[in-house]
Amino acid sequence: MSSGFDPVSLAVFTTLAPAGAVAFLVLALARLAAPDHADAVRIDRVIALPFATALLGFIASATHLGTPANALHVFSGVGTSPLSNEVLAAVIFLFLVGAYWMCAFKINFPDGIADPWLVVASLAAVAFIACTSLAYAARTVPTWDTVFTPVNLILAALMAGTLLALLFLAVARIERPLLNRALMTLSLVALVFGLGSLLLQQADLATIGNNETTALSLVPHYPLVIAAFALLGVGAEGLGIFSLRRSLARRGRIVVRVAASLLAVAAVLAVRTAFYNLHMTVGF
Repeated sequence: MSSGFDPVSLAVFTTLAPAGAVAFLVLALARLAAPDHADAVRIDRVIALPFATALLGFIASATHLGTPANALHVFSGVGTSPLSNEVLAAVIFLFLVGAYWMCAFKINFPDGIADPWLVVASLAAVAFIACTSLAYAARTVPTWDTVFTPVNLILAALMAGTLLALLFLAVARIERPLLNRALMTLSLVALVFGLGSLLLQQADLATIGNNETTALSLVPHYPLVIAAFALLGVGAEGLGIFSLRRSLARRGRIVVRVAASLLAVAAVLAVRTAFYNLHMTVGF
């Protein structure tokens, strides 16, 4: 594209990678608080799932670089470029989580190594989410350089990531009612505040323009995108709440949580795609 980026690949990245990081954070906390070694081992195996989710998003984002060689130039701006900081944070996070999963595949992986490793990897996950949310703070792009950009990304990651975490916990046969309810509450709160932030952003976009166009004209269907986010999000939350029923068999619980996660990811992907279509420079 002439603008130098691929909206679809970047939308996939900022949908999957932050959500995968949130899901990893939940699994890491569950592993740190595991009451016995058998639970810890099962969580260690399932950590492959949030890792794969984040890695898939990262691989998708690489397609907008043109050629793999261009990736080397990204790191030249570490410390001065928000985009370079984001990429470095992603690489560190993925390395720590991927290496942990491979090492923890040994049944006798000692907690004395696992616990501090998970703490460091969790800090890397937080740093990655923060860097990703701030990667578009460019004064030359007024539609991106607003408070709504980081807020929307973080809330979307919390909404989808917690539902993914519920799914991964079910796969690991970890059923902790208190934790499950806390995750559903966090996901619901993130959806409500995320919807409110999107509505406020739409009002703010009406005040942004350059000498050629207005922000709202770039995405005239933005109200429909917000509506889709709301409907898909409500559907995801409803399924997530239904999956908490104790009478539900484990296989059925996993199926319901897969559906909830897919709806949540679709909701986030819709708004992330619209976000990249809002690219507009200050003009002349």
